[in-house]
Amino acid sequence: MTIRDIAKVLEAWAPPASAESYDNVGLLAGDPDQEVTGVLINLDATEAVVEEAVQKGCNLLIAHHPIWFGSRKRLTPEDYVGRTLLRAVRAGVGLYAIHTNLDNVRTGVNQRICERLGLTDTRFLHPKDAEAMYGSGMIGRLPAPMTKEAFLDLVKGAFYCGSIRYADAPTETIQTVAVCGGSGSFLIPAALQQGADAFVTADITYHKFFDNEDRLLLLDIGHYESEQFTSALIHAFLSEKFPNFAVRLSETHTNPVRYH
Repeated sequence: MTIRDIAKVLEAWAPPASAESYDNVGLLAGDPDQEVTGVLINLDATEAVVEEAVQKGCNLLIAHHPIWFGSRKRLTPEDYVGRTLLRAVRAGVGLYAIHTNLDNVRTGVNQRICERLGLTDTRFLHPKDAEAMYGSGMIGRLPAPMTKEAFLDLVKGAFYCGSIRYADAPTETIQTVAVCGGSGSFLIPAALQQGADAFVTADITYHKFFDNEDRLLLLDIGHYESEQFTSALIHAFLSEKFPNFAVRLSETHTNPVRYH
C-alpha cells in the first residue's frame, strides 16, 4: 500500500477542494508512491512526533494541522518547521495534513465536538453549498435545557479544560449550542442568526468578546482542547478502511499551552 492509496481514501472523505483558501492540505512532504510501513496520527506534526513515527516504524505521519501554511524560501533548521521537515525527509517519513477539509465535512471535526457534548439534530452552522454537503461549524440541541453553570461544567469535563474563558449572557438556560473547532470567532454572527444560546470555540480575542455584547454565552476552551479528539476520529476512520494495516495513535502531547 502506498501513500497515494491512503491519500485517496482520506480525500474521498474530506476532499481537498473543501478546504479553506488559506489552508495547506494533502501530502506536504514525501513520495506519493512510497510503500507505507505504518501510519502515525497526531493533531500536529512536530520534531518529537516525527521521531516517534521513526521509533514505531511508521513512515507516514498524518496530522490535522499543516506544518506550514505560507510559502517558504528556504529549508533550514532555524525554526521548528524547518527542523521537522528536515527530520522527516531524512528519515523518509511522509507528512500529510487533513485540516479545514476535515473541519468542513458532515462527519468531521465539528460533528465529533457535538458528540462530546451530546448534541442532537446537528447541522452546519454556516453551509457552504446549496446541498449542505460542506460547511463551517455546527449547531445542535442539548437533550434538555441546562443552567449556564451546569453547561460550563459539562464543557470543561468533556474537553478536559484547564480553564474556560467566556463572555456571559443574560439567558438563564442553555439548550441550542453552536460549535467550531479551532479559531471560530468568525462564526459568531452565524451563531446569533441561528438562535444559539451558547457558542463553543477557541482563539477568541479580547475585542471579539466585547463585540458579543452579551448576546450569547461565548466560550473559548482553547485551540488544542477543541480539536484534541481529531486524531482519534482519523484513526477510527482509517482503521475501518484498512483493518489489517498498522494505523497508530501518537502518544506525543503537542499542546504548547500550559495552565497555572
